[in-house]
Amino acid sequence: MKAFVALLLLVAACKSNRLPNVNAPADGAEYYQANKPMEATMPRLYPDPQGGLGHSQDPDIRVTDIRLTASYTVLYLTFGKDPNDRDNNYYGTSSISFNPKAVLASADGKRTYALLKTEGIPMSPDSREIKNDEKVPFILYFERLDKGVETFDLFECQSDNNNSCFNVAGMSLRNSAESEAKN
Repeated sequence: MKAFVALLLLVAACKSNRLPNVNAPADGAEYYQANKPMEATMPRLYPDPQGGLGHSQDPDIRVTDIRLTASYTVLYLTFGKDPNDRDNNYYGTSSISFNPKAVLASADGKRTYALLKTEGIPMSPDSREIKNDEKVPFILYFERLDKGVETFDLFECQSDNNNSCFNVAGMSLRNSAESEAKN
């Protein structure tokens, strides 16, 4: 009996408890899950949020997804104040809008892509009054990135003491030039 228990323990110790590798979704609608047990219960959108969704100078703005369609480069963002920020008036109000002259710029700076339309946020000079405890999702539609442009930045405006701009650097996605050659 002791030999059977020892064999059972040995077999159990050799079994892998790791999640299967799901880092290569079939299409952009699938979810990305990192190979970590805690993150298996928290679905994350593809492209990989670990690196592709960039970083903003404004802590209130988050890029939640990036999509390429036949006509657009689509950015999904959320604006929301952090209730734990000590410099924050969490219970007040804010006005938000988006600069119609905003652009996406390729990482090398050689090409820019114009903003075409927005959903969920008005374009300046119009603005939207929101409560600071409110989370506001919005969508930005830009000209479609050229094939081969895989890393880019969002430049809305130059921030100053009066205005905080929704600038995001270091966004990336798969958009290889080779896929065009195959078509």
